[in-house]
Amino acid sequence: MEQIVNTDLGGYLRQMRERVRPEQRGLRTSNSRRVPGLRREEVAALAGVSQTYYTRLEQSQTAHASPQVLLSIARALDLSPDEQDYLLKIGTPVQNPLRPEPNDDQLSASTRMLMSSLGNVAAAVLNYRCDILAWNSLYHKLFAPHLEFDVPEDAGQRPNIIKMNFLDERVQALYADWAAESESNVTYLRFISGNHRHDPRLAELIGELTIHSEEFAALWCRQRVANCIEGTKLFDHPVVGELELMYQSADLQDGNILKFYHAEPDSPHEAALQLLTVDLDSVHRR
Repeated sequence: MEQIVNTDLGGYLRQMRERVRPEQRGLRTSNSRRVPGLRREEVAALAGVSQTYYTRLEQSQTAHASPQVLLSIARALDLSPDEQDYLLKIGTPVQNPLRPEPNDDQLSASTRMLMSSLGNVAAAVLNYRCDILAWNSLYHKLFAPHLEFDVPEDAGQRPNIIKMNFLDERVQALYADWAAESESNVTYLRFISGNHRHDPRLAELIGELTIHSEEFAALWCRQRVANCIEGTKLFDHPVVGELELMYQSADLQDGNILKFYHAEPDSPHEAALQLLTVDLDSVHRR
């Protein structure tokens, strides 16, 4: 059987090579340089491999390399741990590329119980494509009150958080720094794609975003990688105003991801977040 080959490796190596300045690696520079970043022969020398072999990798004439070679190249290119992890994923053969992806659209009973118990944090369960399989009321009110609460239960209409961030103007407007949020989304999606290189539904999502969002297309071509599992985001919510929330992600036993947002205890941001739990329409009717 003909093996499915990886076509991402060459482009990724080229992007990473071009971003490294020679002086960062202790190399002399001159005005005669006509290309950004390192030369191929410099990467090869730093990694301890032949120039011919490295050139074949970058030109996609060789689809894969050993983990030892890839780690040497990662050190030469000064890759971050997430970038190194991604390089190893795309630079080695997929063990069984024809094996179907796991059924990640089902919630276990324990996950449903967990969601119902999270009342003071905004929480959602996502699959690895970032489709929202379930959200609690606070997450819904924070991100998408313009959608029906039960829409995640409909597989055909299920929202995808990255699609919303790029294609839904109301969601974009929530972020005080949408440029940083958009870059975070794309670097995370590319990181995830390293684990699911032959998933047609993930490829369809990336294609749709590339077609309909110039911002996404430009960021995707940069091939930056990061596993964004925790941090802080600043929101400008139309109901409660400014919100600085911490977020975290956790892998669940059913194969999905729990994403939750919370505020610093006893802060104005916590008070504003809790205000979203109030049924304001009901209050106004009294």
